Amino acid sequence: MSKLFELIILFSLLLSSGAYAISMGSVVNNNFEKITNSESAKFTILFWNIDKESYRVILDVRELPQGWIIIIEPNNFILNASVGKEYIKLPYMNDSVKTTPVEVIVKPTTSTKPGKYNVSLSSRTESPSDGISFSQERLFNFIVEVENPTFFEPSEEQIVNQYNENESTSSLPYILNLEKNDLSYFYVMIIIIILLFSFLIYKYS
Repeated sequence: MSKLFELIILFSLLLSSGAYAISMGSVVNNNFEKITNSESAKFTILFWNIDKESYRVILDVRELPQGWIIIIEPNNFILNASVGKEYIKLPYMNDSVKTTPVEVIVKPTTSTKPGKYNVSLSSRTESPSDGISFSQERLFNFIVEVENPTFFEPSEEQIVNQYNENESTSSLPYILNLEKNDLSYFYVMIIIIILLFSFLIYKYS
């Protein structure tokens, strides 16, 4: 009997203090990225709230390889049903719901060796209003695979084309030189012919 009485009192206190449960919706667009150690991995998390009450969402880094850089934008924001940049269709609702996208950018160090690395974030909710509220916390796990830069070997056709191009380029000065020599020889012959005709005209005039 005393247990039942205590439960009734606790329930009454919760109602009188305006307590409410927070329902935070979230989904990860992608949780795997393959990059080189000179690139950055990008992930997107969508958050939404279908309740009338607004609450604050805070994201924290739980796991990150040493020396890596991580950018979370935004990492502290107010979430409500009327604010959002993207829409999502939920199976239990007729209308699409506004979502707030959170971009997560991860940059490894240039000395990172090839392999798979784990990155973990947590999100927790806080009620901006007074009273008792039930907070939610979620964990997001991402995998970043770092691979060696890919060096493409040229095909046989590319090698032949490059060789022909180099040959054409290297032979161009020779062709221009031949054309120049031909023009010089032509001018010399014209001058000799003119001088010869001038001499004959002078001699027999």
